[in-house]
Amino acid sequence: MWRIETELDDAGARYDGRAAIYDRLVRSRLYNRVAWSCTPGHYTGFAAEALASSTGPVLEAAAGSAAATAGLHRASGRPTVLVDLSRPMLERAARRLAGDGAAMPARIRLVQADLTALPFSEPRFTTVLALGAVHLFDDVDALIAPLRAQLAPEGRLYVSSLVAATARGGRYLEVLHRAGEVARPRTASEVHDALGRPRDFRVAGSMAFAVLPAAAS
Repeated sequence: MWRIETELDDAGARYDGRAAIYDRLVRSRLYNRVAWSCTPGHYTGFAAEALASSTGPVLEAAAGSAAATAGLHRASGRPTVLVDLSRPMLERAARRLAGDGAAMPARIRLVQADLTALPFSEPRFTTVLALGAVHLFDDVDALIAPLRAQLAPEGRLYVSSLVAATARGGRYLEVLHRAGEVARPRTASEVHDALGRPRDFRVAGSMAFAVLPAAAS
């Protein structure tokens, strides 16, 4: 069996009522190819790179339903914490992580929490992963700073962001922005700048991927 750790009042989160549709979209090859000119394989590949980078504890922030990462977490053997603000999303993640069995591996924890106020007292993760979260924030550092604060000195932060890199993707981002779903659309260059111009930065279609070191002490 599994449980979700939380200190929240369970008042609900933005995606609580949309967990099912979000889960389908993030796994849809057709949707991702048409809207963002990339595929779910790009997300899983980047996550696989993150999990292969070290053997220490992992934090996946904004984990959602773990659509791109559940199989990787089951296979990694690493101590792992998945965090999301939405309980329905984490419930989907739990079922996916359990796979065909009735229980998740004991080394995996599920925590309902706000990414900007994570309930962990000291930096201890050697890998922090946040797929598709940067484009939700007007102030990119409001996301990056608390995630970097969770890194051990030798740790690395792996993040991805939608960017206005194709005509169709740019138009769709504008629609989502007007609906209040994402921050102001940014180009890949603007995201690169906002992240401090990391050396490991790449773009596939309308998705940018970056690897950042722990913040200097």
